[in-house]
Amino acid sequence: MKIIDEYRQNLVAELIENSANIDLLVVKSRQVSVEMKYSIDQTLEELRVKLREITAKLHELEGVASNSWENIGGGG
Repeated sequence: MKIIDEYRQNLVAELIENSANIDLLVVKSRQVSVEMKYSIDQTLEELRVKLREITAKLHELEGVASNSWENIGGGG
């Protein structure tokens, strides 16, 4: 379980970091030229995809953790 908790903490930290990066890029995209905006928009989309992937991993991990408890409670 300790490994799962550490993995979850790493995913949450990565999720927070990516979310902060998205927020920062959104602010920057509102302040730059059209050419720069296109580049920032591409980066934003890449970060949003990564955010969705991390969120899916977290949901999957939560499912694994809850199934583990069910298995223990049911006699393994």
